[in-house]
Amino acid sequence: MATTVASAQRSAVMLSAVRLPARRVLSPAFRAITTRGLASSPRPRVPALAYNVRSFSHPIKSSQLQTRQNSNDSTNLKNWGFEELNASLPSAPDSPTHKPILIDVREPAELKGTGIIPSAISIPLASQADALFLTPDEFETRFGFPKPEPVEGEQMVFYCKAGVRAKIMAQMAVKAGYDPATVGYYWGSWLDWEKNGGKAERWDGDD
Repeated sequence: MATTVASAQRSAVMLSAVRLPARRVLSPAFRAITTRGLASSPRPRVPALAYNVRSFSHPIKSSQLQTRQNSNDSTNLKNWGFEELNASLPSAPDSPTHKPILIDVREPAELKGTGIIPSAISIPLASQADALFLTPDEFETRFGFPKPEPVEGEQMVFYCKAGVRAKIMAQMAVKAGYDPATVGYYWGSWLDWEKNGGKAERWDGDD
């Protein structure tokens, strides 16, 4: 019996020597979260329109307003067809007084292979994308001919191989400041022109 009591006392002494880790004190906010759980709905985001827009406003210059207005009108540019374009060429018997300024936006290698529509000038879109944004002097220095500037009643007509680049260049012309009323494009472009038997001229420009 005495042996059993002594063994129990030694065990108690050994247990008392083991230090248990201090109990962590949780903050009230953390206890509240763990009590409610993490399934509560997140804090709703404030819609973007709830911000005070006037605090970010700034004056808009008239030139910027005109450019934005022109950009909005670019989707309503005139789409020329074969018959109308063919009838407007200088060689046509009843061609109108104000002939369109034809602009081929294909690359030089393409023009050498197919030729161009008579009276057209070459302003390639891919390699000269900034052409219509140049000043008249800069343009003439680079291309060797005057920058196209339609007078009253005239229109610039862009064309390419199938029409996609032509429409892009027409939209860029509007962004460059040209009046949308003076800008158009030939959607069928060279493929449609060739299919309908349109005349072609040899192109001898530089590569």
